Amino acid sequence: MSTLTPREHDFLDAALASWTGVSATAPIPVRALGFPDRRRFKEEVGRLRHAVREGAKLTEVETARVLFLSELAFGSDLFGAGVEFQLVSPMRDAEAVTILRSLQRKLFTRAGAEALFEPELYAPE
Repeated sequence: MSTLTPREHDFLDAALASWTGVSATAPIPVRALGFPDRRRFKEEVGRLRHAVREGAKLTEVETARVLFLSELAFGSDLFGAGVEFQLVSPMRDAEAVTILRSLQRKLFTRAGAEALFEPELYAPE
């Protein structure tokens, strides 16, 4: 997180903040993400938001959670803030899309993606 630009930090902060605001009641897959309930999910989002703000080193799964939740917050009207993202963000959609693409290139790893959800949710190969 320490290598991200200030605007990337702003985007992630707004995206994670939305989970206690406009996205707070979204039907996110709390259990699929490995949390026993919504309360524990909100606690973890708060912890991740603080870690991102501090530029802390995150594990692969934590980084994947930050990216996934940010993608949902920005892009999904069903599960995140979607069209209301501009209400919680210091940037407009055009800039936010560019920043999100940069974050996807910087934060994505296959190992993180595979660790993101409970293994039993994957179809057997």
